[in-house]
Amino acid sequence: MQRVFMASVIAAGIAAFSVPVVAATGPSAGAASQGSSVIAQVLLYPGGAQVERTTRVPAGATQARLACLPAGLERDAIQVQAAPGINLGELKIDRVPRDSLTECRQRDPRVREVEQQRDAVEAEIAGVDLALGYLKGLSDREAKPGAALATSLEALRRNAQELTLKRQALKERLTDIGNDLAAAKAAAPTASSQVSVVTLRLSTNDGGDIGLSYRLNGAGWQPQYRARLDTATGGLVIERLAQIAQNSGEDWTDVKLKLSTVRPRQSVAVDPLQPWTLELDRPKPSARGLFRESPAPAMAMAPAMADMKVEVTGARVVPLSFDPSVFEGEFGAEYDLPQRVTLRADGAVSTVSLGRTTAEARLLARVQPKTEPAAYLVAELPRPQGSWPTGPVQLFRDNALIGQVPLQFGTEKTWTLPFGLDDRLRVRVEPDKREGANGGFIGSRREVVLTRQWQVENLRSRPVTLQVLEAAPVPDHEDVRVQTQFTPPVTTAGWRDRPGIQMWELPLAPGQTQRFQAVYRISAPKDEYVSNMP
Repeated sequence: MQRVFMASVIAAGIAAFSVPVVAATGPSAGAASQGSSVIAQVLLYPGGAQVERTTRVPAGATQARLACLPAGLERDAIQVQAAPGINLGELKIDRVPRDSLTECRQRDPRVREVEQQRDAVEAEIAGVDLALGYLKGLSDREAKPGAALATSLEALRRNAQELTLKRQALKERLTDIGNDLAAAKAAAPTASSQVSVVTLRLSTNDGGDIGLSYRLNGAGWQPQYRARLDTATGGLVIERLAQIAQNSGEDWTDVKLKLSTVRPRQSVAVDPLQPWTLELDRPKPSARGLFRESPAPAMAMAPAMADMKVEVTGARVVPLSFDPSVFEGEFGAEYDLPQRVTLRADGAVSTVSLGRTTAEARLLARVQPKTEPAAYLVAELPRPQGSWPTGPVQLFRDNALIGQVPLQFGTEKTWTLPFGLDDRLRVRVEPDKREGANGGFIGSRREVVLTRQWQVENLRSRPVTLQVLEAAPVPDHEDVRVQTQFTPPVTTAGWRDRPGIQMWELPLAPGQTQRFQAVYRISAPKDEYVSNMP
């Protein structure tokens, strides 16, 4: 009976001092207090962004105040729109220290999370210490002589041992959390020490909404693509992606985001044409003689650094390498993301999906014997409609990543994507045969006959469409003469308007071997040097 009583008392004591951990929650994203502003939408374009904020003013208000805006806000980059019945007046921008405004002070979410973990562990250690103290006092009160004393002491010892081991584990956990907290503070972005406060004078009887939009630098997006090929069906799925990042000075939390390929402040008209004048430029005598002095050469910036924009925030240097040139020559396109996006002002790159396109591709086994005795699988499809800015394409063949190539259409009407080596096609290239050598002279001319031969064998269990490319010699002078003979006859001469590029295209059944031969008879004046002469 004594043992049961002691166990129930100990359990009740431990339960009395246990501390539950409750996750802290805050107001929903986008909710605004009276007089504050919220970001309604962000338009991200190459090299910058346009942020649209809204705030509501009550009836009879004489001014609207929007705080915590980026420190680099420029007056000519701001536009204000107001509901009917609101008369707008003077707009003023003040730059003040961030810490001077309570609503502008920022804490890193990761640091806050680790601090909450630390507080929870410290509270649990305090609970264990309190439980150990309770057991010590309980042993002093209940240690009465009798048969049940040994049993009571054993129960106290066992519970005290468990609590002591738990305390040691919590202490170790607290040490690990301390290290995590130090790392989180070191990795936390340093917010700008200055913020902008916009004050707008106005008059209104009924109140309403005011919209404030402004442009920011230090932001951008870059296109990226994923192409997934099903070799069994020839189906091709192309996924459009966008890599987005910003270091503008303000966080965008759960905002509506649009992406545009159009850059603001671009040239809208050609510069005036200047007259073409011819002047006689004679050097003028100087104290150092009649020689014109050349100006000292200016130090040129390395191209790699000239093309890269670097934003410095506190002790961290964040490179923003979004290249606006990939959008040149493209018609304007705008992508309205269906999902809301959170993008912190730390330069970290995030990836969002812009949708998928499905197409039926024509699969080819392409061989270039002169380059490499191997066959490569390529997918050919008509050029898709719309705006496709230049960007990297990740290639997946039957769900396996095989590589990456740049997307760049140029003027071609078809789009060809390579999907790696086709090792089930065996390519054999025989050594070139050359006739004529050094003694191959005919009269006043020198003549060489070059024969190239190769064969392709299909080791697959299904037929393939074989495409073979060969570069035939192209003379650039009438005194250089070339005669060609191809077996079998070529399908297309001057493939894709490229002089001399010959193309064979034919089906290759399972187990079939196809031989090819190209014979070139080249002659030129014997006293003339001809480049690339075999």
